[in-house]
Amino acid sequence: MQDVIVSVAQILGRPGAGRTINLSRPVEGVETVLASVAETPVEARLRADSVVEGILVSGAVEGATRLQCARCLRAFSSEVGVEVCELFADGPGQPADEDAYAVEGEVIDLAPMLRDALTLALPLRPLCREACAGLCGSCGQDLNEGPCGCVQEELDPRWAGLSALRDKLNH
Repeated sequence: MQDVIVSVAQILGRPGAGRTINLSRPVEGVETVLASVAETPVEARLRADSVVEGILVSGAVEGATRLQCARCLRAFSSEVGVEVCELFADGPGQPADEDAYAVEGEVIDLAPMLRDALTLALPLRPLCREACAGLCGSCGQDLNEGPCGCVQEELDPRWAGLSALRDKLNH
């Protein structure tokens, strides 16, 4: 993802001061196995407020996503939106936590925060629709298009409990 550098010179070190940040930028590197943010711009409506510890950035981030259904593997699109509230630490007490964000001089780079927030907002198991029937485990037929010709074997009654649990977890 390209840097998203924002100057905070006017509010840095002045607790209570703030500014509005509106962004519309494409992002890169926001993806999971079955989901990613589309190459269209992500919209961010943020507020940067100076606090004693540094700069507190809060607001909303939204964007289009490209998803693949976890059941039938069909591609589909959706929207993702997430609220963010992150501290960019400043001064000698800068974050000892290496995962925290930092003020760099008089600027902050919002790219890592946006990437992290959007990645965490992506669904781990996207579904094209709640009632998706998925694929046949034997032949791979998309069961949303109709039943396949596979012969259903009789289940050993000793496995019925596990079969019911599997069905419950899959739907």
